[in-house]
Amino acid sequence: MRQIEVDEEIYAYLQSQAIPFEELSPNATLRRLLNLSSKQPLFNEINQQIKFKNKKHKQLKTNLSLLTKAGILEDGQQLYLYDYSGNMINGYEARVSGKSLMKHGELFSMSKLAEIGLKENHFMSDSVQGPARWFTADGQSVLQLWTDYLKRGPK
Repeated sequence: MRQIEVDEEIYAYLQSQAIPFEELSPNATLRRLLNLSSKQPLFNEINQQIKFKNKKHKQLKTNLSLLTKAGILEDGQQLYLYDYSGNMINGYEARVSGKSLMKHGELFSMSKLAEIGLKENHFMSDSVQGPARWFTADGQSVLQLWTDYLKRGPK
């Protein structure tokens, strides 16, 4: 595979055109924009696992409090932010605090804090699916934990 260099403006444009959680690389975004056939799958594992049979029903909003009550997460547990390429963003951790995340003594929704962290690391997006970006120390996404919780139902 050949490598090319692009300036920040071009890279930012590619990020703005990318379909989050579907396109795994800038190459996939370019293939779609240029109407070229895809050589790699468009959906990552998380997206494949959370498809629902009835698309008319929207998934319930991820609730950290319910995951804590169910013993899936713990209040105060540290979570780690991952970028769209599946890389952990070093130095960007937060702790579960009720229904929110706490970072430096301030409470945030998962999506808002993920948006801030991604923007600080040059990922530009005004719409971030926070639960898919936050992971436990053992590599499980909060979104997957929530999806599993919904499938098996509260205990």
